[in-house]
Amino acid sequence: QIPDYRNVKKIILKKTKDLLRDISDEQKIELIKRGGKALFISRDARCTTGIKSSSVSLVITSPPFLDIVKYSDDNWLRCWFNEIDAKNIEKKITMSKTVENWSSVMGDVFKELYRIVKKGGWVAFEVGEVKNGKIKLEEHVIPLGSYAGFSIEAIMINEQIFTKTSNIWGIKNNSKGTNSNRIVLFRKE
Repeated sequence: QIPDYRNVKKIILKKTKDLLRDISDEQKIELIKRGGKALFISRDARCTTGIKSSSVSLVITSPPFLDIVKYSDDNWLRCWFNEIDAKNIEKKITMSKTVENWSSVMGDVFKELYRIVKKGGWVAFEVGEVKNGKIKLEEHVIPLGSYAGFSIEAIMINEQIFTKTSNIWGIKNNSKGTNSNRIVLFRKE
């Protein structure tokens, strides 16, 4: 089966216009101004040398959940849109088979986050349950963040109700531990 041709550029521009419809002219000017100063990097979070120390107010991140998801497959459109080679990125993403190896890598990530986050700054670190809910990754990131120097401010648990589309991927509601995630909020004091 071959899908009908769709003008992707036109669809993206329409969606963008829809998403921006409630933004004022002043906000648009501010976004353009800030966009000119923005830093877009695609590299290992353990080594972000392009970011100055104590310069970031907020980090929002969602690292790989061990070796559960093949991120290059899930993010091919984002990569294409940003002119990033998905296969090249796939080689660089840490896909740990064990929670011990994953924790070692995340410990180094937290050290780098502590370097770049300014005093009073925040890190929102999204993790989930893996291995059919037997491993709750927040139980591993909390001590890692604390050891790096952050204070733990909150844990938000998000439970999702999956749609019929999710069932295509074999996800059943509240059965595998993959339909809830946690955002652990850390603060640098």
